[in-house]
Amino acid sequence: MHKKFARSYDSLKEIYDFTEAVLDAGRIENSVRYPVHFAMEELFTNLVKYNPENNQDVLFDVEANDGMVTVTITDNDVDAFDVTAAREVDTTLPLADRKVGGLGLHLICHMVDTLNYRHANRQSRIRFTKGTS
Repeated sequence: MHKKFARSYDSLKEIYDFTEAVLDAGRIENSVRYPVHFAMEELFTNLVKYNPENNQDVLFDVEANDGMVTVTITDNDVDAFDVTAAREVDTTLPLADRKVGGLGLHLICHMVDTLNYRHANRQSRIRFTKGTS
């Protein structure tokens, strides 16, 4: 299923509800749902935060079957920002000594099974999968 959402933090509940309906229909286990919701929320809020002047809706495609969830997020009229690029995040440091930023993407990379990024003609496409272990 696919659906467009306004580029606004106010869309988060609607995105959650949409995704839950798809996951329910696909009979996806609870252990898969949290990582899927976390990744979607983190990626979407980054799109809103780092492109505040953009008024384009964000397209979500969510598929759920055979215990596997595939999410594709398409964002138009944006500069490239590769969410799969390695970022320095030292989780061993005390909080006061850590660099701000990057932890959300770091966590996503460890929570989902695959994470892919493509950018062409000012359109970014982020795709991730998560299934039962």
